[in-house]
Amino acid sequence: MNKTLKMLFVDNPYIAEQVCAFCSTLSEFREAEREFNAVSEQIAEKLGQELYLDFEEAQSWYMAKLVNAYYLFGLGLRQEVLSALQPKVS
Repeated sequence: MNKTLKMLFVDNPYIAEQVCAFCSTLSEFREAEREFNAVSEQIAEKLGQELYLDFEEAQSWYMAKLVNAYYLFGLGLRQEVLSALQPKVS
């Protein structure tokens, strides 16, 4: 059971695709994405493409780690619920 849960919540190769599909249904997300892209283009024009890409890569790496921390924190809360429902799950 532990392997199944790990696959479902942590090692699931479809998470990114599913999150992307979900986000595309949220008008507020799409609006934020459009605004981000517009501002990104402006910054790239002012800083130059190479420096902007360096910045974007560093920011993306940082944000991925931050989002992953929130995700794993949420999994910890879910694990408490699963453990309460099925004490054999650790």
